[in-house]
Amino acid sequence: AAERLGRTHGAVSKQLHQLHDHVGVDLFRKHGSGLELTSHGRNFARIVAAALDDIRSGYDDLRRTKERRPVTVLASATFARSWLIPVLSRFGVDHPDIEVSLRMFVPNGERGPAGKADLTFSYNRLLSPEPWHGSVSLGDVEIGPVLAPGYGHAREDHVLSFQTRIDRRHDEAMWQAWTSLTGIAIEAQKVQVFDHSYLAFQAARSRMGAAIAPRFLIADMIDAGELVAPAGFLRFKGGLLVRPTGPANQPPNPDAMILLDWLKGNATA
Repeated sequence: AAERLGRTHGAVSKQLHQLHDHVGVDLFRKHGSGLELTSHGRNFARIVAAALDDIRSGYDDLRRTKERRPVTVLASATFARSWLIPVLSRFGVDHPDIEVSLRMFVPNGERGPAGKADLTFSYNRLLSPEPWHGSVSLGDVEIGPVLAPGYGHAREDHVLSFQTRIDRRHDEAMWQAWTSLTGIAIEAQKVQVFDHSYLAFQAARSRMGAAIAPRFLIADMIDAGELVAPAGFLRFKGGLLVRPTGPANQPPNPDAMILLDWLKGNATA
């Protein structure tokens, strides 16, 4: 016993004497040159063995929890292409040992994530104005109509008019929400629909019409003078959100928490 426990013979003998004195019941008796368990000792041994099995099982569960798995991140395709992938590239430089798996989803108004992930991003506060519970802000979001400098449009009083309104499918309500919050009505002769926001932004850049866009996703086009915002941008303070969305009955992925902490200090909009 002493050898298996990594203790001296005298230390184990002392512990047995203390156990005997403490419980006040004979657990061992001398048998030849050694010891054997009494009936009380055998019963207690079974209880101790079962408890140690539970401890071992719990420890194995902890080890499995600690085993690394990829951090799954859920985001829309346009957001991932324009903002998230460059950010994750910088994170990979700082934490080369952490694997990140990027999944896409169609937000349909961003009223909730469509899939399981460790972290989920949201930025469209026109369609989802209330912050997600438990979310962390990575900065403000500014949203407004954009078009190419040479594209025909007019701004009179509280009306912005142009020929073609460019929509992303399922996000048509963004225009009405923007009008309700700014008081500026939108008048367009026709509507063209694309499946991805990025395509809508590129169409606006190519003078095909006016799209509504978050400024931080088209900052390069704004800075290059390829897009302008004839009615300005509506600011949503703290509108860029990321939220832990792992299974509620499981502990969070530790590497996901490392990524979340890194985002707070290194990836604000």
